[in-house]
Amino acid sequence: MDFNLQTYRAEQLLHLGVSPARRICVQQNELHRWLEIDGVVQSAMVLSAPHRLCLPHQQTIAALLPERASRVLELGLGGGDMGRHLQARWPEAEFDGVDLDAEVIGLYRDFFMTDEALGRQRLHRADALSFLIETRGCHDLILVDLFSQDGNPPLLFAPDFYQALATRLEGELIMNLLPRTGRELDRVLTLVEHWIGPAQLRGVPGCLNRIVHARKG
Repeated sequence: MDFNLQTYRAEQLLHLGVSPARRICVQQNELHRWLEIDGVVQSAMVLSAPHRLCLPHQQTIAALLPERASRVLELGLGGGDMGRHLQARWPEAEFDGVDLDAEVIGLYRDFFMTDEALGRQRLHRADALSFLIETRGCHDLILVDLFSQDGNPPLLFAPDFYQALATRLEGELIMNLLPRTGRELDRVLTLVEHWIGPAQLRGVPGCLNRIVHARKG
């Protein structure tokens, strides 16, 4: 029941937000519900099995997950696909989800959040770096999925971000990247290896995404 990015057809528009900066919508058909920003699908949920992953890069991430984690931090929420999957996979784990976009957080709550997340997932409207610096607590899994309108935000190329990540991480880091150039990718890998530990790079078949995986040594 994978979500076919080429052939999906919407049967119902659940939300439409239009501004000079972007167009954001939530649509669904009999099988899937998805979040779309400027014509690009950001998240997709199987209605009959909300915990299932159905976008290609998520399958790659799932293959890299540790056997267990008890404290999970998501930087970049979207429709919360990985969070739903992990909440079903690790029923006892605690989750924090961070996103700067109030509309995205609201859409997640209204259309993508499951009962399993209630009481287990804390949502934070914040800049990722500010959250890392201004809050406390460590996590044994941190997922980074941050994007701007033209690709990865400048934050992902800043040493301060990785220094802050290192202070909060007690386990594994997995990052979903969409690098515009090889130089951008090399920059991220250099920073991860300097602050976190040796990095593994995985491609996603049929996609431009690159997945970075590292364990804090």
